[in-house]
Amino acid sequence: MATPWEHSVATTTDHENPFASPLTMVQKPAQELPPGFKPPPSRKPRPSAPPPPPATLGRRALALLVDALALIGLSAPLLWLAYREGFVGRLDDVRPASLLINWALPALYFIGFWAWQGTTPGKLLAGLLVVDARSGARPTPGRCALRWLGYLLSALPLGLGFAWAALDGERRCWHDRMAGTRVVLRRPRSEADSGSGYLAAHWQGEHSLARSFWINNVLLSLPIGLALTGLMTWISLKGEALQAGSIAMLIGWPLILAFDTWAIVGAWRAAHAYRRIDGSALWANLARLSLVLSALQMVVSTLFGFLPQAGEYWQMARGSDPIGQASFKLSADGRTLRLDGPIGMGDATRLQKLLAGTAQPVRLFELASPGGRVYEAERMVEQVRKTGAATRAVGGCESACTLVFLAGQQRQLMPGARLGFHRASSGSYNPVFDEVANQELAATYREMGLPEPLIQRTLRTPADSMWYPASDELILHALIEAPPQTLDVVLPSDPATSTEQDYLDALGANPAWHLLGARYPELLPAAAARMRAAHLAQPGNADEPQNAALRVLAERLPGLLMEVSPELRRRYLAVLKAQLRTARAAGPAICQALLGGQLELRRAMPAELRAQETRWLGAAAEAAAPRWLPKAPSALELEVVRRTLGGHAPGLLGRVWVEDGGARAPSCDAVLRTLDQAAALPVAQRELAERLLLQRL
Repeated sequence: MATPWEHSVATTTDHENPFASPLTMVQKPAQELPPGFKPPPSRKPRPSAPPPPPATLGRRALALLVDALALIGLSAPLLWLAYREGFVGRLDDVRPASLLINWALPALYFIGFWAWQGTTPGKLLAGLLVVDARSGARPTPGRCALRWLGYLLSALPLGLGFAWAALDGERRCWHDRMAGTRVVLRRPRSEADSGSGYLAAHWQGEHSLARSFWINNVLLSLPIGLALTGLMTWISLKGEALQAGSIAMLIGWPLILAFDTWAIVGAWRAAHAYRRIDGSALWANLARLSLVLSALQMVVSTLFGFLPQAGEYWQMARGSDPIGQASFKLSADGRTLRLDGPIGMGDATRLQKLLAGTAQPVRLFELASPGGRVYEAERMVEQVRKTGAATRAVGGCESACTLVFLAGQQRQLMPGARLGFHRASSGSYNPVFDEVANQELAATYREMGLPEPLIQRTLRTPADSMWYPASDELILHALIEAPPQTLDVVLPSDPATSTEQDYLDALGANPAWHLLGARYPELLPAAAARMRAAHLAQPGNADEPQNAALRVLAERLPGLLMEVSPELRRRYLAVLKAQLRTARAAGPAICQALLGGQLELRRAMPAELRAQETRWLGAAAEAAAPRWLPKAPSALELEVVRRTLGGHAPGLLGRVWVEDGGARAPSCDAVLRTLDQAAALPVAQRELAERLLLQRL
């Protein structure tokens, strides 16, 4: 029988008394174990994880670049919405909205992300974290605010505070030292995770839907995409820094495509995983809808925005503008410069060098251009304004060319010339950027003095179309000078100091003389020489130089009357009939003198009759030249006209523009009666009769 002590020893196990001596312990019989049972292995204590390594300077620079692009993408539209000017903030801009966008927004961005997640979108992409230097925990909001102030100090001495990480033993920048923080690499994923990196984990849909959608799509992908689309808009609208911008487009667009694909696919998979764990169908479907729209916009921008312009970007990246360049032609005396063709890359610099090399300032810019780069045109505007010259559209002046035209002190639209306006296109098929581009265009036109009704009409004209306002509308808004209604021109004030070129410029500014000079190149130089001579001979007589020019024109009129169509001859006879009736009302002698070729009497006619004659001269000069000139009338033609209108009819008006024809001039009544009879003839006979009336015999 066991004693109580022995009983107590026998029932005591080694777990109850781990310090008992083996000599006094009673061994308990071993329990039988089931077959195949293996005792669990003894667990070793898990070693504490080593501290994460500090971030390298390269990774930190990459993260800062991504954050900077994201901020540009956020702030650029806000700046434009606030002031309708510029897309990049300036440090010296102290306007209230600028202070909020340029300073408060970056502070909120960095401080908020550091305090919320311990990282920013850029650092998240680079795999970095901002932690408390002592505890390794997420920094407090106070430390984050102090770190932001340190950011500014680090940037002031040319970024030396950021570069200090390359010299610091712990790879900490100045702002890290100030705020007591460190930037470290993110810890590797736990064994329970797939082991993928951040990029691969998002691609596989392992991140939460919130992180995949808001951080990787909205906060990362959207600002970068907006920045790149904004660059495309800037190139299309302004054309500034074309070569650098085109290189950025060729590199950046494929990268953003890859990045967007990564962001959209990963978020789509995250939405699918979110539904598998019984997440809200509403949020998952809204996220998917947003992703589909983003993908559609990306595809449309690529197919219809980037790819059609990829060849142009490649040419511009190589330093060649695909739209071509303008040609500049300086007149012999250096006072008139003509611009022809599209305004392309480098044209403003070429124009500046050309103007710097002229012996005297250019007084007139003649323009015939379909438009081109707005940035180059804006630089040309500065040069035209600096010279104080006039501008004259001598052909189609469209799009960007209109800016150069509006820069002239005096502006003139020559016959056949038109101003063309249309809305801008961003080239991105993004309605937001299209609107930004057109508001920028509207601001530029307002600065150039274009009236608001014309600006609004321009913005309603599609980018692939063109609106040409009528001359009367341009005159109404004082955009162009009203063209002279007669052949009279503005004479130089002092004939003694003027040159023939001054008179030639005056004649060329008159639309009718301009058209006549284009048809007969020797006409204007001859008229200018005679005008100057007459002006020098009689400085106080302003009529004699005008009459001298008219005498030069009279030498061409008989031939011009034979070159025009029967319809234009008929129009001239109607004008002549009105002049003769007016002259007869003033007295038979005046009407007889007009028929006798006294040209000064034509300038004494009422203004409306002179304007009618001037318009006819312009139309006749602009008409196509005939393939062959009328031959001398045959005997049969002469006989037909004599039998129809009388023996005096052939050659009756052949000497109207000849000053020595007074002795042979017929009576005014006889001429008017003959003209009325000719107008009543059948068409074929009338055309023959009108030609023979005006033909010299």
